[in-house]
Amino acid sequence: MTFKKLISGIKLFTLTGCFVFTTTAFSQVTGTKDQPDSERAKLLYKQIHGHDKPEEEEKLFADGFKLKMDISILEEASVEREIDMDAIPSEELYGGIWVHSRVDAYGSAVSAPSEFEVDLTGFTIPVKGHVTSNFGRRGSRRYHYGVDIKAQTGDTIYAAFDGKIRVKQFDRRGYGYYVVIRHLNGLETLYGHMSKFLVDENDFVMSGQPIGLAGNTGRSFGSHLHFETRFLGKPIDPNFIVDFDNKVTHRDTYLVSNDSYKRTTLSSRVVKRTGTVNYVQATNRDNNKFVSGSATSHTIRSGDTLDRIARRYGVTINQLCALNNISKTTTLRVGRTLIVNSTKKSAGSETASGDAAYYKVQSGDTLGAIAQKHSVSIRTLCTLNNISTRTTLKIGASIRVS
Repeated sequence: MTFKKLISGIKLFTLTGCFVFTTTAFSQVTGTKDQPDSERAKLLYKQIHGHDKPEEEEKLFADGFKLKMDISILEEASVEREIDMDAIPSEELYGGIWVHSRVDAYGSAVSAPSEFEVDLTGFTIPVKGHVTSNFGRRGSRRYHYGVDIKAQTGDTIYAAFDGKIRVKQFDRRGYGYYVVIRHLNGLETLYGHMSKFLVDENDFVMSGQPIGLAGNTGRSFGSHLHFETRFLGKPIDPNFIVDFDNKVTHRDTYLVSNDSYKRTTLSSRVVKRTGTVNYVQATNRDNNKFVSGSATSHTIRSGDTLDRIARRYGVTINQLCALNNISKTTTLRVGRTLIVNSTKKSAGSETASGDAAYYKVQSGDTLGAIAQKHSVSIRTLCTLNNISTRTTLKIGASIRVS
C-alpha cells in the first residue's frame, strides 16, 4: 500500500512539473509579442542594418538627418522671404509668357525697360570650378553666349538664385541636357551639358539647391558646365554680374541697360579680362559703379570683420557704417560689397573724398529731396550708394551724391 502511494506521488509530481514548464514557455512567447513598440523598433533597425557594417549604418542615419535639415532650412527660408512658390517669377516683367520649349521665347513680344535694377543678394556659384572658356567670339561665325566652368561628370550643379524651372530639355547639337531658371529678381540663368536632371519643369528652387549633375552632353568636348545669364531672353556677359575667381557677385545689385547686351570683340579663349577696357563695357559707365570703378569698395570674404576692413583701408568703423547704412552689429554676409571711401568731413553737411562728394542725412530727408538738391537722379543715388528706393535713410549717415 505504501509502495503504491509512493508511485502515485511520483506521477503527480512529474505531471505538475510538465504543466509548469509548458505554462512558463507559453508566457515567454506571449511576452515577446507584448514588448513595447520602441523595443521592437530597435530590434527591426538592427535586423535591417546589422552590426557588421557600422560605418554604413551611421552614413544612412547621417544622410537621412542631413536631408531633413536641408528641407527644413529651405522651408524656413521660403517662409522668411515670403515667397509664393506657386506664382510665375517676374510674370508682369515677362508679359505673362511662360514657355517650356525655347531659351529665348520672347523676341519682340515683350518690350524691355530702358533700365532695370536686379537684386543679386543670395547668390550661389553654380559649381566650384574655374572658367575654361569665356563669353565672346568663337571664330568668325559663332558666338559663345555664356562661360564654361570646369566640372567633373557627376559634380552637383546648384541654382544661382531663387526661382522656378522654366525649361528642361535636351539639345543634341547644342546645350545637351539643360535647364533654364526664371528668377525672382528678373534674370534667367541657363545650365548646359549636364548628365542628369534633379528637377522638373515648374519646380520652385532656392539658391544653392541642387538642380542637376555636370556632364559632357550635346556639343561639348569635355566635362564642364555652360552657364548663361539672360534678361528677357537677351544674353548678358556673366562676368558683369559674377566674380568667378572669388565665387561671388561683384555687387548686391546690377543695373541692366541697353549697354548690357553689347557683344565683346574678344575671343572666348581670353579667360582673364580684369581691367580690360574693351571688356568692361556693360551698363551706364557714368552712373553705375558696378563697372565704372569710380567707387572704392571691398567684397566681403570669409573671416572679415568691420575692424579688419576699416584698418585695411585706413578708415574708421563709424565711417564704414555711415557709408553703407549699417550698424556695428550688422552681420557681414560673404559676397556683399562695402563702400570704403575715406571721407574728410568739413564744417558743412557735405563731405568730399577726391572727386566724390557726400551728403550727411538730416531729419526729414528723402532720396527725392537729396537728389533734387544735388541735381542727380534717385537711381543714380541708389547706384552710387548700393541701396534701393526702399532703403531707410538713417540720420547722420553719409550719402554719396557724385
